[in-house]
Amino acid sequence: MPEPSKMAPPRLATLVTLGTAAIVAATVLLLLGLINHYAIRYAGKEAGLRLQQLSWQMRDSLDRVVAQAAGDVQQLSELQQVREARAPAEVRAALDSLQKTFPDYAWIGMADNGGVVYAATGGMLEGANVSARPWFQKGKAGLRAADYHPAVLLGKLLPQSADPWRFVDVAAPVTQANGDARGVLGVHLSWDWARRLARTLITPALREYGAEIIVLRDDGTVLLGPQGMEEQKLATASLALALDGQTGFLQEVWPDGRRYVTGYSRTGRAQDLASLQWVVLVRQPEHAAMADWHKLERRILWLSLALGLALAGTAAWLARRLARPMNALSELMEARAAGAGGTAAADVPVLDGFREAGVLSRAMRHLLQAEEQHLSALQTMNEELEAKVAARTAELEAIAMRDMLTGLPNRRALMAALQAALNRSRRTGKACAVLFLDLDGFKGVNDTHGHDEGDELLRQVGARILACVRKTDMVARLAGDEFVVLLELLAYPPDAEETAAKIMPLLRAPYTLRTTEVALSASIGVALHQPHDTETLEGLLSRADHAMYGAKRQGKNCIALAPPAQP
Repeated sequence: MPEPSKMAPPRLATLVTLGTAAIVAATVLLLLGLINHYAIRYAGKEAGLRLQQLSWQMRDSLDRVVAQAAGDVQQLSELQQVREARAPAEVRAALDSLQKTFPDYAWIGMADNGGVVYAATGGMLEGANVSARPWFQKGKAGLRAADYHPAVLLGKLLPQSADPWRFVDVAAPVTQANGDARGVLGVHLSWDWARRLARTLITPALREYGAEIIVLRDDGTVLLGPQGMEEQKLATASLALALDGQTGFLQEVWPDGRRYVTGYSRTGRAQDLASLQWVVLVRQPEHAAMADWHKLERRILWLSLALGLALAGTAAWLARRLARPMNALSELMEARAAGAGGTAAADVPVLDGFREAGVLSRAMRHLLQAEEQHLSALQTMNEELEAKVAARTAELEAIAMRDMLTGLPNRRALMAALQAALNRSRRTGKACAVLFLDLDGFKGVNDTHGHDEGDELLRQVGARILACVRKTDMVARLAGDEFVVLLELLAYPPDAEETAAKIMPLLRAPYTLRTTEVALSASIGVALHQPHDTETLEGLLSRADHAMYGAKRQGKNCIALAPPAQP
């Protein structure tokens, strides 16, 4: 009875071809998966850090301009020409001079104690009653900044512009030589400077890829942003994080339903009434931020497909060539099974010595070796990629903790070190201290000799302070011309004041700059933290800050001790 027919098994060449093609496909997919996993994370982090740095630049620029306006108002309110003026023209001359120097000051005026404008640039609003305006109310109490607001009285007097007039106000009281209040001096800073700043920071390349700068108040009102968004309310996760005092970047869905990569930060300081606290968001559509990566991804995909097809064709040709010895062997075995030739089974091993069979075995070994080399190369590529990502991450983290001008630790590094110092003080039972330094007359150097000389002066100041402290202590640049020294493991609490006293004469010594030689002094506030104190690091820093301002009030160029921390 004949045996039932069975489906013939696939040929060896077919199996080898299919197996080789499967290996190539799996390797390509694995390679794509690894590249996608690590490269897209790296690209996303790179895009986020770029937007975060733009947010920091916008934040610092906003703080710098508001601080400059506050300094100008303070300096102007202390001029003898303003304080003891006998006629509006005397005050107006000083105000017009400042406006010519800084055209972004749309209006500068001085109102008397009753709120009636005594003198103003161009004579605008002279005789008008501004007693109800926020800048006048705030300015009576001291140097203050008033938040973004539309033009109320000046809207019809100022020239028409493409964008509606919006202002940020800075005001300060004016007192006569005998201490009597003379009135309030106020500056209306045109919001155009912020618009220009945003256009400057966003390069044409970033603007083409949809990058946008958005400035908001604490209540979520957009002060600066894309057309149609200004003076509208906004709520995003990045805004909430910035309001919480954090800075960084994240990927999020905005109210328009699109995904963005958003960098965020916050301007101003809560304890500084002459600064303004806004949230700065820099966003870019996620697909645009990752555009370069997606372009590379498509290229890798097409290259992988072409390589896979080429390897599959090569594998088919090799499979047919390498299967010939096995085909000959199978034919011989079939002939012997049928009994044709009548040879014994002992003759079969002779075929095993065929040169083709040896070539086949060596080819199989070479195939395995090639696969191991391919996987080894893939692993090396993966390790190199991880190393590059780690190195870049470490580099960016180091940049984020360092002041780019002086090379000293920045505010972020200081806050981390300060928390560690408080913990160490409680653990070791030894006191620590914070020295808060502010240069006297630094703005005059900047105004007279330029910002480049001012930057060189800050670098030399940082180097001199660093030379006065121990290697275990920290010297950080907080902002502008403010430096902070963190002293730890003090054997005797008076050592903190002695260190400050050692710094003072060194800072008073002349500074040789590129084009000139200048001399200035510093005011230092010293706050001591005992191991049993329960205050926070913000409280310790605030005490030192207030002590520094106390030194300023005492006539500058001196040291002031902060009162002990409250239990």
